[in-house]
Amino acid sequence: MKTLLLLFFVFIQSTLVWAQSDFPNKPVTIVVATPAGGATDKTVRLLVKQLQTKWKNGVVVENRVGASGNIASAYVAKANPDGYTLLVSAGPFSINPSLFKTLPFDTKKDFVPISQISSFASVLLVHESFPGKTLNDFVTVAKNPKEPLAYASAGSGTAQHLGMELLKSKLKLNLNHIPYKGGAPAMNDLLAGHVKVMLAGMGDASPHLNTGRVFPLVTTGKARSPLLPTIPTLQELGILDFDASGWCGLHAPAGTPADIIQRINQDVVAVLADPSVRQGMAAMDVDPRPTSVAEFRTFMDSQFAKWKEAVELSGAKAD
Repeated sequence: MKTLLLLFFVFIQSTLVWAQSDFPNKPVTIVVATPAGGATDKTVRLLVKQLQTKWKNGVVVENRVGASGNIASAYVAKANPDGYTLLVSAGPFSINPSLFKTLPFDTKKDFVPISQISSFASVLLVHESFPGKTLNDFVTVAKNPKEPLAYASAGSGTAQHLGMELLKSKLKLNLNHIPYKGGAPAMNDLLAGHVKVMLAGMGDASPHLNTGRVFPLVTTGKARSPLLPTIPTLQELGILDFDASGWCGLHAPAGTPADIIQRINQDVVAVLADPSVRQGMAAMDVDPRPTSVAEFRTFMDSQFAKWKEAVELSGAKAD
């Protein structure tokens, strides 16, 4: 009997090892919390196009939009921890634990990091009909005590939302937040003039910077954008003392085997070195950020701490 049990145990273990080394042997689903057509979605699809070649069995991009990214996160948190359901994490993933009183998952315990994918600055844009085309003009209008100035964002909990709330706090502005379900629909309303101001991710803004329909005032990165070399940064102007860039990466449900995490990490890092992927990102002024698992974990710890402090400083709350 003992011999049979031992043989059964060895069989189970060898089957698990074979399954993991054979990963992936069926389609992988990558869940994105933003709508199709936005900058994060476009970046992920650049990545997926090359992963299809490596993984052979298919990669499905699934957009689960809403609740500041919490719908997508909750879905992946409950998924089978086998590497076949992954989350595209982004700014709200690190901001929401400080912005929301409760979440339907534990951001730090229910997920494991795989790799960062990208980093990108945001740009403060005003519609062509806005009364002024400089940051000083914007501040003057936004300080009107009688009428709050409405601004659009890609959603509550995004780096763009919190960046504007920090500006509001630092410069004593009278602003009214209008959250959208992603950068693309917010940008559409800005272009149409339904809202006059938006802090947009560079990937969402880049196709419109030379159209004359919107005007850039300031960016949020550590250095000036190559697409906007004459536009200063908030750090450069002394308004913010840290890099408020956005980012995206990959997380898996907690319990996903470490060798599968490493396999996905290695493939993502390799794909981010592909010239076509880098060229596609560069066109949106999005920087590839390949990392090891350990490096991404350290980055996430810094993001949780940075945005917790920023939320407290701004007084921002989830809408």
